[in-house]
Amino acid sequence: MRKRLVGVLASVMLVASVLSGCGGNNNGGTNAGTGTEGSGTDTAQSAAPESGNAGELKPVELTWYYPLSQLQADQAKVQEEVNKITKAKINATVKLMPVAIGDYVQKMNTVLAAGEKFDILWTGYMLKPEELVRKGAIQPMDALLEQYAPELKKDVPQVMWDGLSVDGEIYGIPNQQINGSRYGFIIQKRFADKYKLDTASIKKVADIEPFLAQIKQNEPDIIPFGIFGTSFINPEAHDDKYWVVPGLDDHFYIKTDDPTYTLQRYPEEELNNFRLASKWYKDGYIYKDAATEKANDYLAKGQIAVDFNVTLKPGVEAEVKAKNGGNDVITVPLSDWFSNGYSATTNQSISRTAPNPERAMMFLNLVNTDKELYNLLCNGIAGEHYDKADGEYIKAKADSRYLPNMDWVFGSVFNSYLKEGQPENVWEETKKINSDSEVNPVGAFKFNSEPVNTEIANLNAVWGEYKRGLVTGTLDFEETWPTLYGKLKEAGEEKYVAEVTKQFEQFLKDKGLKK
Repeated sequence: MRKRLVGVLASVMLVASVLSGCGGNNNGGTNAGTGTEGSGTDTAQSAAPESGNAGELKPVELTWYYPLSQLQADQAKVQEEVNKITKAKINATVKLMPVAIGDYVQKMNTVLAAGEKFDILWTGYMLKPEELVRKGAIQPMDALLEQYAPELKKDVPQVMWDGLSVDGEIYGIPNQQINGSRYGFIIQKRFADKYKLDTASIKKVADIEPFLAQIKQNEPDIIPFGIFGTSFINPEAHDDKYWVVPGLDDHFYIKTDDPTYTLQRYPEEELNNFRLASKWYKDGYIYKDAATEKANDYLAKGQIAVDFNVTLKPGVEAEVKAKNGGNDVITVPLSDWFSNGYSATTNQSISRTAPNPERAMMFLNLVNTDKELYNLLCNGIAGEHYDKADGEYIKAKADSRYLPNMDWVFGSVFNSYLKEGQPENVWEETKKINSDSEVNPVGAFKFNSEPVNTEIANLNAVWGEYKRGLVTGTLDFEETWPTLYGKLKEAGEEKYVAEVTKQFEQFLKDKGLKK
């Protein structure tokens, strides 16, 4: 059963524009394994260390940027423990550089544009590897993987390597996790119980409205619907009418029953989601300052009754409980599982400026194969930030000063400890979903933004001006859209659409989908 398409917004367009200062065209990058200019590497590092001979490697410090929903008070303490492991195994220390997720794209754009020397960066749905490749910001990994991360190379399914390949070379290491999407609501159980919410009656986004009205009327300290301008995004949207075309700005679609795969731009079904946001804002279901505030400031206090999520995966209730102030939640899926094949949602890439690409690859191999290291990054220090329970289960301490709750940012979640409430077979179920999800017929399309970089930058600037206001309903859609669309046209909308159409038509021909 497939249901109604939900809000698809323009946030990812922000990514493509700001990297223009990162360098010229890059289809090959630094030859992995030969080091980079200014590298601290030497020939002693030409092979992955065997256990016990890390001391033969020259000591280096790696720098790793990644996003977190909330910065952690005990970050330095965890980093110190991480470095005990990495020092012993690969004679490297790691400078962990978490960035608040809402600031991540802007921060990395600044770092990359400045040509800062660092080693590893998280890439994914906010910072797309293929766009970074076109801008010369990251380097190919094929040789590094073969030489320094054979375990990791073998562990990852080929479809994921294919999904992270550009022009035949691999540019990212996938953080293995759920590879399908299923969108819907996460609702605080205490309110669902109190108001006897009939979850079976909720078939589409608008069906939650009566419940939001109850919250608004009876719970003055609670925000009925948690939309803050950076969420309510469904970049892999799919329903009974449309597939979104991945790798673009999330405003291109094809109809599910159209054998010509004709591109649809801003279909009414998408615009209706903006209209719904306008209505809900006026009705008081969306926080009055949502366009300028951060969701986590309210979510962590348990002040949001209903949240939207695009990956209602097995065990998500346990995973997001802490994010909801420790309150139990229930989920209401609005779609079946679907996938773009492999969409490069969460990965690690190696910077073009990396002083130590070989050691960076050794470190990433460790993160994905050393369970102790991975869980240290994800959960902190045993006995201090969490307690071990039976089997693979752990329980975070109530006063923990390290609880990122974003295992998917660091590496393969299949190596993570189980959290209280997660099914024991959660990873087996996850792998089954990955293999059984309905696959987007054009999921393999990759857009080369180079011919329209200027237009994309201009379009991003326009969307940046309006996006949060539209997403949160703070700006009335009917009043705003004509002006916004006019500005988009002035910014290069038509040229961008023409270039996407040209490349998409070629893709269809190359894939044999269209003659």
